[in-house]
Amino acid sequence: MNDELQPVVTERKSVLQPPLALVGWTHLDMPNGIDLRMEFARSRIALDNDMIEQQDIVMTHNQALLLARYLLKVTGQTLPEAARPTVWSRVRAALIPSRSIDRRAPRRWVS
Repeated sequence: MNDELQPVVTERKSVLQPPLALVGWTHLDMPNGIDLRMEFARSRIALDNDMIEQQDIVMTHNQALLLARYLLKVTGQTLPEAARPTVWSRVRAALIPSRSIDRRAPRRWVS
């Protein structure tokens, strides 16, 4: 087989590091995707001492959607349904016509 197609084998570190716990995240919308910044702590003591590590992951919108769907599936949760308008808001909308914005052509001032 072609050696270029084989996965690269890396040696394991002799010192095993404790697992990271996700303690927070933020995101930044980009034109072609999302920059997800995740914050980790190695232990409760590290968290109490504000020893928080950060890692940025850049993903496309499609990758973010697939990740969201996967997380919803494995947690057994679903997105909440959109709330129905209240009876009062439906009556008011039927009785009071919505105001349309008058989009006139801009005035041309004579100088």
